[in-house]
Amino acid sequence: MEKRLKEIQQRLSHEHKDIAKYVKHVFDALDQKAKEHRKLAASNALAGIKLKGDVEKAYYDSIYEMKKLLLDVLEKTVNDMEHKGDKWWEKNFKDGVNE
Repeated sequence: MEKRLKEIQQRLSHEHKDIAKYVKHVFDALDQKAKEHRKLAASNALAGIKLKGDVEKAYYDSIYEMKKLLLDVLEKTVNDMEHKGDKWWEKNFKDGVNE
């Protein structure tokens, strides 16, 4: 995902790089939450509290899906920015990407 984010960031013009920076910050925050959750789960396991594997899997799957969704929306936004003014381009977002 980091590779895909860097590729998208390279496609952005200088004035729009802050969009990719925002997504990177959200990724970092999600990674930090997952790290904190992993520590909590480990301390609970040491204390004898049983972990539910399906709940843990759902937690990490939802983080992955959130990251994937953010990248997909960012990519659609970048595509719309790259095709701004192209009358044949079918916009991903009806409200456009005008500032």
